[in-house]
Amino acid sequence: MKKVNIVILLLVISFMVFTLSTNAQNSADEWLKEASKPYSGVTLHMIGEALPPLEALNQKKEDFTKLTGIKIEIEMFAMDEADEKAIADYVAGTGIYDVTMTSNSTVSRDAENGWLEPVEKFIPNKNITSPDFNIGTDITNQDWLNACFAYKGKLYGLPFSVHTLIYDWRVDLFEHPKERENFKAKYGYELPVPAITMVQLRDLSEFFTRKKGEKLGDEILDHDVYGMTLCGKRHIALVFNFKNVLSAFNGKIIDSPTGYDYGPVVINSEEAIKALTYYKDLFDNFCPSGSDTYTWDEQLASIQSGLAVQTLLWADACYAISEDTSQSKVIGKIAYSGMPIATRKTTNLNGWALCIPSASKNQEAAWLFLQWTQRKEVQAEIMAHGSLSLSDSPYQDPKVYKLTYAPTHYFITHHKILEIDGKKVFREPGSAWGLPKEYAEAKDPLTGELFPAAFDQPRFPEAVIIDDILAIYINACLTGQYSPKEALDKAAEEIKAKIPKLK
Repeated sequence: MKKVNIVILLLVISFMVFTLSTNAQNSADEWLKEASKPYSGVTLHMIGEALPPLEALNQKKEDFTKLTGIKIEIEMFAMDEADEKAIADYVAGTGIYDVTMTSNSTVSRDAENGWLEPVEKFIPNKNITSPDFNIGTDITNQDWLNACFAYKGKLYGLPFSVHTLIYDWRVDLFEHPKERENFKAKYGYELPVPAITMVQLRDLSEFFTRKKGEKLGDEILDHDVYGMTLCGKRHIALVFNFKNVLSAFNGKIIDSPTGYDYGPVVINSEEAIKALTYYKDLFDNFCPSGSDTYTWDEQLASIQSGLAVQTLLWADACYAISEDTSQSKVIGKIAYSGMPIATRKTTNLNGWALCIPSASKNQEAAWLFLQWTQRKEVQAEIMAHGSLSLSDSPYQDPKVYKLTYAPTHYFITHHKILEIDGKKVFREPGSAWGLPKEYAEAKDPLTGELFPAAFDQPRFPEAVIIDDILAIYINACLTGQYSPKEALDKAAEEIKAKIPKLK
């Protein structure tokens, strides 16, 4: 009888929670319908990089239009092209775009030039700001929010998709009994599942690089397989790949306490030279031939096809690796962890905001749209198709937390271990899903902290110049034109010449 009563009680509670949630959504819908009446029939034009998060929003946008009568037209391009088109609109003041998907690396540039509106302009207007709207309510990592999208104390956008570089690895091969036996025989220690240190990553990259005709797992290879895939092309992708290795070795580009300061240029420090030497070693010896033409797209294709066993790749690519059966041959075989540790346990600070250009003629309607994108159900739906939310609540939705990579991403960006039904979501042997406990329990050698430190990137307006310079000289190093020291010395010299405020 007691069991029956408990079951009834649980059903009642579930119904009450569902009812409250439904009522809250209905209330939010009613407010939005009323607030949007003056703007019904308006068409908002948005531009951003052609990435899974924006594609997911493009699929979801009709829900907003049905509620408000406001249409959304979204243009998607490669990162550089999207930025160039947005800048052209900003400079000319033509107001073509009402919403831009803006990288944290360009927020300071755009804000300093007066191209974006701070969100504080809109929040006091109760006619267009929902009484339920509070940017801090559902975001644990406020430091990440402000570091990404604030400039000089003002927030210039609402978080759309935040991500970091994730370490991807073939769990089926790492746990294969014969591979484990052979690894221990060669290296004298158990095959790590996954690599926690840079030393282990190097050993695994070497170990899993195989020639056609050799055996890998249970398969006789009909093509070469590589232990690692990295970017090598003169491109922003190469710069971000390297920045993550740089931070793991406790290196920096600029010695700037906040990222906004014009501190000394230290890209040619001893730590940075070690980082580039390490990167070049992996690149030269364990990456596919032709990797000097690789950007993120080729990295992704290498891991999806099984050409490579490990990679360091943006977390928003995880969906295409582990969930998209139309693209990937390794569904269920790839697991995810954080950046392996050298002298620091770190992660990069990166993300996309939805921003309102100052030249937009539809700013109030755009603000309604931005608020709608922050809703729990919208965030969950977009994340289930490739976005990565800075909010907490979407991770309690089954279609989100069941994503192979979600628990690891949550640990890195939210600084918490994901719990579902009161149980921490650690990866179990044989499974690709879940946070590797080994990584969660690994301490930062410098601080003793368990959560990875987000490394500061230069965030002053001219910082975008630095990425272009680094792309030139890191690529030149990888292609044999310069040694790591020569490349970074030349990069440091050019950075100081192009940005005189730096020392």
